[in-house]
Amino acid sequence: MGKPFTKEIEKINETLEWSFKQDVDLLKRDLSNVNKCPLFVVGSGGSLSACYYAALLYQHDGVMSKPITPLELYYSRNALRNSNVLFISASGRNNDILFGYKTAIEYEPNSVFSLCMKKNTPLARLSAENSIGKHYDFQLSTGKDGFLATNSLVAFFGILYKAFHIEQNLDEITIDSDDPFYGELDSFIDKVTPDFTFTILYAGWGQPVAVDLESKLAEAALSDVLLSDVRNFGHGRHHWFDKRKAKSAIIALVTPEEKKITDKTLALLPQDIPVLRINSKHSDGFASIDMLIKSFHFIKRIGQIQGIDPGRPGVPDFGSKLYHLKYSSFYKKIGDISWNEKIAITRKANLPAYDLLTQKEKKYWHKAYHEFKVKLKSTIYGSIIFDYDGTICSAENRFHGIEKETSRQLINILENGIVIGIATGRGKSVRTDLQKCIPKEYWCQVIIGYYNGSDIGLLDDESIPDKTKKISSTLQVIFDLLKEYNFLYEIIPEIKPNQLTIEIGDKRDWPKVRSTIIQLIMQQNIPNVQILESSHSMDIIDQSVTSKLNVVEYCILAAKKKNKTGNCLCIGDKGSWPGNDYRLLSSSFSLSVDEVSSIDSTCWNLALPGLKNLKAALYYLSSLDFNNEGFKIDIK
Repeated sequence: MGKPFTKEIEKINETLEWSFKQDVDLLKRDLSNVNKCPLFVVGSGGSLSACYYAALLYQHDGVMSKPITPLELYYSRNALRNSNVLFISASGRNNDILFGYKTAIEYEPNSVFSLCMKKNTPLARLSAENSIGKHYDFQLSTGKDGFLATNSLVAFFGILYKAFHIEQNLDEITIDSDDPFYGELDSFIDKVTPDFTFTILYAGWGQPVAVDLESKLAEAALSDVLLSDVRNFGHGRHHWFDKRKAKSAIIALVTPEEKKITDKTLALLPQDIPVLRINSKHSDGFASIDMLIKSFHFIKRIGQIQGIDPGRPGVPDFGSKLYHLKYSSFYKKIGDISWNEKIAITRKANLPAYDLLTQKEKKYWHKAYHEFKVKLKSTIYGSIIFDYDGTICSAENRFHGIEKETSRQLINILENGIVIGIATGRGKSVRTDLQKCIPKEYWCQVIIGYYNGSDIGLLDDESIPDKTKKISSTLQVIFDLLKEYNFLYEIIPEIKPNQLTIEIGDKRDWPKVRSTIIQLIMQQNIPNVQILESSHSMDIIDQSVTSKLNVVEYCILAAKKKNKTGNCLCIGDKGSWPGNDYRLLSSSFSLSVDEVSSIDSTCWNLALPGLKNLKAALYYLSSLDFNNEGFKIDIK
């Protein structure tokens, strides 16, 4: 089993060059654009070293991050909902990583990312099944690793480094094959024997390498190994060298930042202790890559001392059985209510996990959940209203129109005589998109409320929205204010008769400018102004004439003319203020595909765990049951 370790490390430089040539723009964009909440980085075995590296990179970007194993993730499950999760796996197929991924989806983090060094993996397929997952895979040019993670690990480090240093010229970064380390390694190896214990001292960028050294030395049965950061070593761990100095040595991972503290620490120890310094002249994340590659040569030499090839040390039968152990059934959820109900209540109660509710809260929300669901499922609807962006049009297709499956579901609704309403913050682009995918014979059944319901008309009415209407004087004042203010970041305000839309040049800057915009507007104390937010912009409306609820009245009247019931089902994604659907989803019969309000009698999200936005909307639509009066929704 495995490959000769020497052959594997011969390809390291080739792998690093390959990793620097990969397109990581999407990975960089997604990691930068997510909400700045904590990141759990999950991996097993050799990939765990890459998790430590990713966590350090993320923390240098200003956000808390923690590397953990899949089992540790399970025991951290109550913290997942307010976090992001990144899975790192070379093969994307081992039981642990799949168990961890399924656990994460059930607890609905903000986003779930996964990174593999192989295409078409089980992990990729799991990611495709949900809405919160984004998968990035590469086909490693050197193929599968041997027993220990080598080229896949260098590839992970290289790709992650590039993703966090996208503007850096990577051609200028090289590995120095003439580094003095290699001569020092020869001298060090002469001083140790097969029964030595190695203490690895690290700090900063040395931590991922220290973790990897421990992994390789233990997994290939090469030696005993102890880990400590260079200061925690001073809190008692130094005592090992008082009692066991004769068979002990130190590996020190050192960058320019910790050179002084490492030098001082080592100077205080008995000078006859063998010490190997794995130095790097680099001070950023490349220092980890530099030291990682050097550490592989140390592992090779220790393997030679032990007479063990680290790339193929031999695996006993019990080891293979342990690796392939299926244990997810040991952690089955037990309870007297369904997981779907728990997730719906957790979303509504706005807590990280269901188990954090008090008994009083559980009783309250169980009652509200069942009352809402009975009302929702027992009602017959003659019309249905959708928010557009983030509900039936995905963010990826914002400039391309709705997808074929969505179009098919809308046409099915229309064929059954149901009136469809669209309540959007956009203008005629929505009309153009819908006319392309809905047959003309049904245009008279589709009502569009443009600019958050300020201008309403049928899909076949080319005269609406009417931009010739007089601009609201209230909005004009705000527009002028925004144009005059000296923003640090580029904002793009666009004014219509009853709506002012604000977008930003770079989405990553939105959190930095959002509060400034809101404060500028609110301090003017202008009456009838409402601030609404979507997934991509902010809308300022004159609420004396503008509301998505205006569309409900039109749809109910149109449904009654077709001899359908007057009840209307509303579906949107931003049900909590300042979300731009909070008024629409305040209606009696409403479902969210994402954010919910705190009101107990309406605006619930009943989608399956991990389904959001378009996939949640399609889940709802797959539950429609049509009859002569309209339709019911038979949701689980």
